[in-house]
Amino acid sequence: MKTKLVIWMSLVVLVATALTACGGSIGSEEDDNSAGDLPPVAMVRAREVLAAELNLGVESIIIEDYSPAEWSDSCLGLGGPAESCLAVITPGWQVNLAVDGGQAYEVRTDELGEVVRIKQ
Repeated sequence: MKTKLVIWMSLVVLVATALTACGGSIGSEEDDNSAGDLPPVAMVRAREVLAAELNLGVESIIIEDYSPAEWSDSCLGLGGPAESCLAVITPGWQVNLAVDGGQAYEVRTDELGEVVRIKQ
């Protein structure tokens, strides 16, 4: 009886491990990111920063699209002349947002949305 239990538990663990390992392979990494997808946290931060900059509610900011990007420095390629930016490749996101009235904005973030810059 004890042997059957050990075999049964081993089988359950093996199946669970196989399902977990295969879970991330559904779909393609090249899927089009559209506003209908659940956005990463960086997209949420991009909306919040733009809304605060424009003194609008977050609900008036629409995520048009977004894509992963690698920025040339820690200022996401948007550093000013009096700013000191680390010369390091910074993974992140390019987020194209629109305000209800149709005005479009390009917002850049680092991978987690901790650094957010609005392209002027």
